[in-house]
Amino acid sequence: MKDDLSSIFHKPEFKQLLAKYSDMIENHTSIYLEPDEITLLAEFYASMGNIRASEEVVDYGLSLHPDNLDILIFKCHNLIVKGYTIEAQEVLNSIADTNDYEVRLLQAELYLAQKRNQEADELLEQLYQDEKDIDTMLDIAHLYMDDHQKKNAYHWLQKASSQDPDNLGVLEELASYYFSFGNPEEAADLYNRLLDEAPYTIDFWHNLIRCYLRMYKPEKAMEAVDFAMAIDETNLITWELKSNALLLENEIDKALECLFYIEKYTTEKPYIQNIILSIYFLTQNYQKVLEYADKITKSGNLADFEMAALYHKKGYSHLQLGNVQGCEEDIEQGLAYDNHNSDLYLLKGELQLTEGKPEDAQQAFHYGRLFAEDETDAISYTGNAYFHHKYWQQALSCFKEQEELAPETMRIHYYHIAYCYYRMGLEEEMLTYLVRGAIFSPESLKEEGQHHTPFEEDAHFLELGKAVFQKIENGEINPMKYLQD
Repeated sequence: MKDDLSSIFHKPEFKQLLAKYSDMIENHTSIYLEPDEITLLAEFYASMGNIRASEEVVDYGLSLHPDNLDILIFKCHNLIVKGYTIEAQEVLNSIADTNDYEVRLLQAELYLAQKRNQEADELLEQLYQDEKDIDTMLDIAHLYMDDHQKKNAYHWLQKASSQDPDNLGVLEELASYYFSFGNPEEAADLYNRLLDEAPYTIDFWHNLIRCYLRMYKPEKAMEAVDFAMAIDETNLITWELKSNALLLENEIDKALECLFYIEKYTTEKPYIQNIILSIYFLTQNYQKVLEYADKITKSGNLADFEMAALYHKKGYSHLQLGNVQGCEEDIEQGLAYDNHNSDLYLLKGELQLTEGKPEDAQQAFHYGRLFAEDETDAISYTGNAYFHHKYWQQALSCFKEQEELAPETMRIHYYHIAYCYYRMGLEEEMLTYLVRGAIFSPESLKEEGQHHTPFEEDAHFLELGKAVFQKIENGEINPMKYLQD
């Protein structure tokens, strides 16, 4: 959990710098910026997820200061993060002072990115032998953390802690370590300890809130939010974390109010607008999805894969609102940005089912599965699409394949399979899955949930399911014989 730099980004001096740079971009002019101003702006855009803008700042900085070490290091680091290790090495080779501490540290980072771990280990050990101080140990630990080398990171953190157990920098890096490797409880204890020493450090409050959110403790998170707000009620990161806590409590409207506040004051509107859009998408407010998608599209600051994901949400929303042509246009636009986007192909298949073109849909679903990160999710989506459009045999084939590949994901689909068999007139097979549904997802047939099931229009099937559920409870049906493959 890296420092979020909010204490710097919210200072009036930085806001003035950002406004000056933004005005330069908007008016296509040139201004002089100091190297430290360049790296600060680049760090800001990177922290907001706007990598393109961050790179543009760095390139502009190099046009002003082509040999500046800090800017070259920042550029090299960006290239490493993007996986461009050859280009990163070229930049590194262009730096004259190869003995500089930061340059050697960056070379080790590049070795790690290239999986040249032995060379990285040797260089970092030599770096420590040359410096032998706490900060060097923490820098080395941080590199190993970024490379997900838990054991090596812990070794250097323990080495630093043994020398100075009360050092705030050591405690902060240990807290970051525990959070990064799945122990938010230990991290929270350390952040509370840090806050005892530095109660007005808002970054510590932010990271404590993140720990409580990871622990699914929204009440504790909100308590920490109140303290952070008392320090600076205009801090936009605090408002975003507050929205996350409210979302955990299912307070959707209150969470959106926080995000609207951020949208009003932030200079990076696409970032927060995308979060708002995602909430509307999950809550099925498709008209609002379209409204925010248009806002984000106009910004022109998204990478190609992000534009493809945005057009997927637009297309899905258009389809749910009955705008078939709008959906088709969105799919084509999205694929123009990323023709390997699985979600777009799956949506295209669903659209073609809507248009009564099952053969075309089958081909689109094939590509959706081919490009999916998780094939099981793609199969599930395809099965649901066939089910919704009453292609019972195709839906059944998908669900059965999913059951074979990932039986642990089938809980929500047992009644879908039963209903497919019901519509196909296969009563014995239907009974097997009615029993499995009654055992593993009985809530699907509870009275209060009827309007959220796919069987709401088929009262006869619903009654069959309830009868099976009742017979299991009464002991008339032994479910064990139906749970065996």
